[in-house]
Amino acid sequence: MKFKGILPIILLVPILLPYVSAQPVIHVSALNHEFSGLPGDTLVIPFNVTNLGNETLSNFSVYLSGPAEGFLYQTKVIREPLGPGGSISDTIVLKILNAGPGLYTVRLVARVGEVYSEDVIHVRVKTLMDFRLTITADDRYIYGKEKDVLLEISSRSNGILSGRVGYSLEGPGGRILNVTTVTYVRPGGSWRETVPIKGLSPGRYTVSLWANFSGVYRETRRTFEIYQRNLTYRAYYKGGAIYVRILEGSAGVGDIDVYINGAHFTTDENGLVEYPVTGPGTYGIVMNLDGRIERTSVEVQRLTVDVGQLKDELWVRVRNPSGPVPNVTVVVSGPEGTAYCVTNTTGAALVNLNKTGYGTLMVRAESDRYLPGEATIKVIPPETETPTTTTPTTTTAPLTTATTPAKPPRNYGPLAAILLIAGAVLAGSSYVAFFRPIVQEETLDRYYFVKVKAPRLRGVDNFRFEKGVNAVVVRATKGNAKIGDGKVVWEIDHLEPEEEAYLQVILG
Repeated sequence: MKFKGILPIILLVPILLPYVSAQPVIHVSALNHEFSGLPGDTLVIPFNVTNLGNETLSNFSVYLSGPAEGFLYQTKVIREPLGPGGSISDTIVLKILNAGPGLYTVRLVARVGEVYSEDVIHVRVKTLMDFRLTITADDRYIYGKEKDVLLEISSRSNGILSGRVGYSLEGPGGRILNVTTVTYVRPGGSWRETVPIKGLSPGRYTVSLWANFSGVYRETRRTFEIYQRNLTYRAYYKGGAIYVRILEGSAGVGDIDVYINGAHFTTDENGLVEYPVTGPGTYGIVMNLDGRIERTSVEVQRLTVDVGQLKDELWVRVRNPSGPVPNVTVVVSGPEGTAYCVTNTTGAALVNLNKTGYGTLMVRAESDRYLPGEATIKVIPPETETPTTTTPTTTTAPLTTATTPAKPPRNYGPLAAILLIAGAVLAGSSYVAFFRPIVQEETLDRYYFVKVKAPRLRGVDNFRFEKGVNAVVVRATKGNAKIGDGKVVWEIDHLEPEEEAYLQVILG
């Protein structure tokens, strides 16, 4: 009975007694609690970790915790077993980045599982007076293509820089520029300035930049050269365009300014500028050769074509304002084909009309040295002479005695009227030939031609021809021709006696 009474009490003992387990206990302490440094410095912090528990510790971490910006903190994992009551010494690193001057609190923490221990250390960040001077400039500049020189002061300080800044420019003739100013630069900021050098004459130049912030003085220099190239040029007309080429020796030079009749161009990588032209005249050219201004001109001429028919050949003469032009290609297009020839030393050429056919011909003179010249002419087949054969005959006449009859009275009948009408017609045609211009028109495929010829005895003033056609292009050997309102109008101020002029119309 006594045992049965004691049994419930024994069973309640484990419940009533407090629970006791082996909890790990860790303690960390810094061996030095005061540190100081400048931005960029690395601080090594020694520490000691002690196991106050009754279990062995392993794989526990030690780390630093402090301001979120301005510092770089290290975390260290200690894998060496640390028995109960044991201690271990080690170091951990703190790097000062861009923290400003002042006193900062940093915590040293040791942690295992959910249990941790910490200690406090103080870090004093000192003021750093550091900055960098930079001059950005090329070693050489082509005269007339200079760029501004860039000056810069970059702050590496953790505080505001304040002081005096100066810069100067010296050249062959001595000091050109000297500037001094007072300024400030924030941490991580910069001060910038540009020095214009455009317009300086060729030679060697030196830029100096200095700064004095709170007694810290620094200076830097940069030397550069401005030079001119020995540039030459060629300007000429060829094949419908004016060409200007800029050369240094035998190589083309790009990025050179060229003006042709006021229009601005820049040479390509081969040193070339091309300017198409459609009319004759003198074209002025201005070039900026590294600051040296050169002027020239190119004379563009148009070929003049004179044509005439010599039986079954077409006579062509090509000339310019100075005289005949040899070695010119002549293209003659007619109803039955196209013929080609080249002018001789006198500027003349002959074309067999059997190759082109008869009718209206289009004559074009072409040369790379000139604008093309054109002319039209209407040719007719030459007259064919028919030979006649005469057979001589001999007749014997009888001997007779001649008598003189009496003259009858004259009676011409209708002959008088016929002669009168013929005289009137001849008089009218003579008037047309001698006093009025002759106008002839002909259409060949898509070409429409008009020829006007002044009368023999007098010139023609203020000639005007108007025709309603769907024209695309009009060309006239003399006068002005234009298209408007579905018609072609051709006007000539004056034609000399027997002078001819032609109008060519390309129909739409």
